[in-house]
Amino acid sequence: MKPLKFKGVYKDYIWGGSKMRTKYGVKTDLDVVAESWVLSCHKDGMSVIDGGEYDGLALDKYISQHPDVLGTNCKWEELPILIKFIDAADNLSVQVHPNNEQAKQWENQNGKTEMWYVVEADKGAKITYGVKENITKEQLSNAIKDNTVEKLLNAEPSKKGDVFFVEAGTIHAIGGGNLIAEIQQNSNVTYRLYDYDRRGKDGKPRELHVEKGVKASKTTKIEPRNIPVCSDSTRMLGSCEYFQVKELVLGDKAHKLLCDEKSYQTLIQTDGEALLISGDDKTIIKAGEAVFLPAGFGEYSVCGSGVMLIACNPPRYSVKIDVCDTNIVAAVIDEYGVIYGKSSKTSEASAFDEMASCARAAAIASGILFEDIECVDIVADKHSKDVDIFSDEDIETMENLLGKKVCISCTTY
Repeated sequence: MKPLKFKGVYKDYIWGGSKMRTKYGVKTDLDVVAESWVLSCHKDGMSVIDGGEYDGLALDKYISQHPDVLGTNCKWEELPILIKFIDAADNLSVQVHPNNEQAKQWENQNGKTEMWYVVEADKGAKITYGVKENITKEQLSNAIKDNTVEKLLNAEPSKKGDVFFVEAGTIHAIGGGNLIAEIQQNSNVTYRLYDYDRRGKDGKPRELHVEKGVKASKTTKIEPRNIPVCSDSTRMLGSCEYFQVKELVLGDKAHKLLCDEKSYQTLIQTDGEALLISGDDKTIIKAGEAVFLPAGFGEYSVCGSGVMLIACNPPRYSVKIDVCDTNIVAAVIDEYGVIYGKSSKTSEASAFDEMASCARAAAIASGILFEDIECVDIVADKHSKDVDIFSDEDIETMENLLGKKVCISCTTY
């Protein structure tokens, strides 16, 4: 197996700038380059393999011919993600993306959950993300009509390395001065709610999609996700049912990694330059490029400079709850044994509400949605009186509280 590189796909939206050329060396006849789609199976910008055995083959054709490259953990028949760089010289519209059900019904496409990694941010750059306080749909509609919708929205200063996880339905806008790496669902559905009375290339106001956009919008305040540190050089930036993304800070020392049969991996170089080594093969990954590793690629190493993002299928997550007398400790772990977040409480071991609360708190600490956790494993001290409390009825109680399969095991500390 060989790493796959792709020919460039570029978009010239009116808010785009020049950083794709100056930072990433993009060559195109477009006047401005707003987006560079570096991995896509979408009809609006299909990736085409550049070089090697499959040179010139569209990525969707490659995957249809080799479906195993997505990995055994992939629940989808198509590549579930789309990866792009966004250069916002000016503000993007205030917008929202529908969820899967809405997008299928209204547009016959996927919904769009996305994650932003801030590569660069000019002084004063901002990100708009969700509403400041809970509002009603009527309040949102009225604010759009009155051109006051920005007053309802939460705007935060942005800086290099910031991460924003934008679930479908979250009202948002990337402010001018941001260079963003975006990992998203494989979708291209956007509903504009407000566009500053801006004109398009034809001189007419750009179309708004208020009716569908208001229906798709979440109007409750959204709390930011936690970003756990997995090691000195690695952060888990975000995870959902469509992707997991980690940040790897590169240096002269090689990082030894594994791409097993459970998932493909996409290596995204946000700045600097990386050297990928697999056996006798060496691949240079330049800033602004993405390289696709098929599932089962095997062991490899990377070194170099700058930051690399690694996107893949999410692993299977579980919550482990340790119970010993009055102490409850919950941790979110994946199938490889990586711990993402912990929570602890002091309570009666038989207090099921407390155990459930601790499990949910661990999910929040991990930055992983509780709905994406498959099961809960309760571990009781073999020599503790607590081990006798977990009857079949107790397990059923916990499963009802958590909405997850619950297993009980014993250990000796």
